[in-house]
Amino acid sequence: MQQKNRPFELADVQMHARQLADGVYAVMASDVDDTDHTATNAGFIVGDSGVLVVESLSNGRLASQVIGEVRKVTALPIRFLVNTSFHGDHCFGNFAFPSQTVIIHHEATKRVIDERFEQDRTFMIGLLGAGVGIEEVVARSADLTLSGSCSVDLGGKHVDIEHIGYAQTDGDLVVRVREDNIVFVGNMLQGPPPAFPWLLEGRAEEALVTYRRLYEILDDDTVIVPGHGRTMRRADVLYSITYLDRLTSGAREARDKGLSAAQAREALAMKEFSDYSMYEFIHLQVNIPAVLEAE
Repeated sequence: MQQKNRPFELADVQMHARQLADGVYAVMASDVDDTDHTATNAGFIVGDSGVLVVESLSNGRLASQVIGEVRKVTALPIRFLVNTSFHGDHCFGNFAFPSQTVIIHHEATKRVIDERFEQDRTFMIGLLGAGVGIEEVVARSADLTLSGSCSVDLGGKHVDIEHIGYAQTDGDLVVRVREDNIVFVGNMLQGPPPAFPWLLEGRAEEALVTYRRLYEILDDDTVIVPGHGRTMRRADVLYSITYLDRLTSGAREARDKGLSAAQAREALAMKEFSDYSMYEFIHLQVNIPAVLEAE
């Protein structure tokens, strides 16, 4: 994959914690306020008895930065680590966490890591580049899996972990801090507008159902930590819903009219969404082919 398509330069990433509520932190790249697509977000929740971390990021260096941000706040043990998907920028740092840390996945995420780790490593090197720490990653998958939902009591903080449907992978998870109405959603949401969904595995119609479900389970006061970029609010989810609705309906119309591939791509240009820095790469090269190839 050509360098111009890299979503961020992994070697340059520096992560810093931002407090969202008492004991709840998002760990974000230093350029999060300057661009519409940053390196992957992480986060952590501190209770009376320990810590739950969300995402371990792309390599050991960034995982160590997340652990370092936790240690600036508390010496309590990191009891749990949740990966919201199998994508390497969310879970490749798992090996850097203490052996006592219980890793939580959706069962589909564990299955992919156990069976297709090297395939995903190759994809991530193609996406983010060679020689930036991905080659040194050691696969580490879940100690605990779920298919629906579970809850973790950290002492004064209750974390609800739920699968509400396919958005970008079969194992997408929503991690909600019950007391503070804060959710970590991984790549279910790339970031606030102008960012829109990445259909890396297609299935746009199915994803649209899940995005509508996500909107329904949130409220106007919910603080959302997306996969990449600044925190969001419930109203921002409508942008992704609108994008997917127009993309899928446009693809159906193109098929109904019998348009050629070139005509269909032109009809689906959707330039009203071109303010996103990843528009040419993701919309034109990934998402349009995904919906046109769908049956």
